[in-house]
Amino acid sequence: MRIGDWCVSTPTRVVIRRCLWSGGLARGLLAVAAACLPATAGEVPEPTRLVDSPTAGLIEKGRFGLNLRLFPRGGVLGQIDAGVLKRLSIGLSYGGVDVIGDDSIDWYPRVEVAARYRVIEESEAMPALTVGYETQGYGVYHNGRYQFKSKGAFAALSKNYTSSMGQFGVHGGVNMSREVEDDNDLSGWVGADKSINEELALVAEYDFALNDNDSDSIGSGKGFLNASVYWAAVPNVSIGLVLKNILKNGAEDDLFGGPDPDMTREISIRYTEEF
Repeated sequence: MRIGDWCVSTPTRVVIRRCLWSGGLARGLLAVAAACLPATAGEVPEPTRLVDSPTAGLIEKGRFGLNLRLFPRGGVLGQIDAGVLKRLSIGLSYGGVDVIGDDSIDWYPRVEVAARYRVIEESEAMPALTVGYETQGYGVYHNGRYQFKSKGAFAALSKNYTSSMGQFGVHGGVNMSREVEDDNDLSGWVGADKSINEELALVAEYDFALNDNDSDSIGSGKGFLNASVYWAAVPNVSIGLVLKNILKNGAEDDLFGGPDPDMTREISIRYTEEF
């Protein structure tokens, strides 16, 4: 008599042995196991940034990345990051407002810097952990600060998963901005990225903006919700359509003469290459 996958002989002599799995059963179990596996470091390239917020991702050693951001009021921001060591990357950035248009260019006050170090590599059980420091904010520079504050000192966690439906990553972090004149609280963010196919990817992030909700801050306490879709047009190049400040976080009456709080549309162009 056969019970399940065990073989049983006559009542007077019982010999139990393991029966071989059928090929169909084995393939089915393997398919289920592979349906949603954590992605280990190096299997699926993870983004180094969502929209404005960093992930725990790094530019690989021996490679560099260029990011060109086009934003309202003729704004242009250029960023370059380079992987100098296996766990360390550094970067520089600069830009301004009215770069595109016929008004006088209002450059940012200085070249900004960035550095990040991977403390813990991602594994099946643990997310990657990266710590860093970056002084670049986003948007208009107003009253000694960027419209969207720089992250300053930060720690970021990232966990990536792969499946038959593509790659999916979850991210989060905490930060203390260097722009503390109007609000010096600790803040943080969460976000996710999802590949649609080999060319398209969706990204979303929510910055709690706890360091931008005091009475004299630009923010009005809603936080910043941003989203984008990226298209890898050719190898090493991706073009993104970005929606910024979807929740319209800001003073509606423009009380402090600050930036317009409305949702904006931006263009992001990313390029990576070896040295």
